[in-house]
Amino acid sequence: MQEFLDRIRRIGFIVILGVCIIIYVGMGIVYAQQAPKQKDLEDQVRKTLLVVNKPLPSMAELRAEYDAMNAALEPMETPEVLEVIVDIARESGIDVAPESGKLQITPPGPPKATKLGDSTYNVLSLGKVWVKGDFDAVMRFVSDLGAGTTLDTMVLRKVDLNWTRVSFGGEEVIRRAEFRAVIQAVNDMMEDNNLYQIPQPINFEGGVAVNEMFTFPDVTTTAEEKGYTGAGAPLDGYILYEHDLITAENTTDYETMIYLDKAVTEYYYTCEVDGTVRQFDGPVLEEATEYFGSEEVVFETVATLAVELYSKPAKG
Repeated sequence: MQEFLDRIRRIGFIVILGVCIIIYVGMGIVYAQQAPKQKDLEDQVRKTLLVVNKPLPSMAELRAEYDAMNAALEPMETPEVLEVIVDIARESGIDVAPESGKLQITPPGPPKATKLGDSTYNVLSLGKVWVKGDFDAVMRFVSDLGAGTTLDTMVLRKVDLNWTRVSFGGEEVIRRAEFRAVIQAVNDMMEDNNLYQIPQPINFEGGVAVNEMFTFPDVTTTAEEKGYTGAGAPLDGYILYEHDLITAENTTDYETMIYLDKAVTEYYYTCEVDGTVRQFDGPVLEEATEYFGSEEVVFETVATLAVELYSKPAKG
């Protein structure tokens, strides 16, 4: 009998132990399941606090925003709208001169009354705004219209982008070819002399451009400063026409190089320390016109847009 009771006690202990293990495991599973939910709840509370703790705008600020919106919705005459679009194009870097043909706007018809929700608006539709220029300028123009940067109530409905090859002729071909040649000559001269910087260049800050390539871009650096140790008389400077090259392998000798086959160029140039060349039509920079672009072939971006301008109907 005693043995039987002992066996029951052992079984009871095992059962109790098993129940405790089951309860412990169950609680662990429940806790593991609750942890992600607890984190989600904490995230929601934190986000809610950010909104709740944000100071509300004052009545003056709300009134200012309301007045600004009303002002933006004031009716605009069609010529005024077109003038604003031209200004946006100009500020974006587009050539808006009529003779350039790089900005064309199809004259819109009269505004049409359109009901949106409980309100009625006049909608002026410009079905075709055509603009051409370099990619960055065109994208600045498109971005301004699309974001309503200048005109809050303008909506960009459609944009088509294409690219066109620009052909050059006459003097522009000659100008660009000379510009490319001078740029390449400076690069070749710097490479032969192992230059990362030109010591004393004729730069834009000096206010004068030159077209004498036997003084350009640096006629000041002496042969000794270039490393010459021989008994000869090499020319000073890092120049493009009849440049005396002194190599690190033999500093007692030099070789005369012609990087540009013109002693005097048609256009005038400056050069920065890093070798950046700029081209002008005259020597005095305050009076000269700077030219940009040396590429033989250029592709321009063409954008065709459809935009709408919303305004409140004029009060009768």
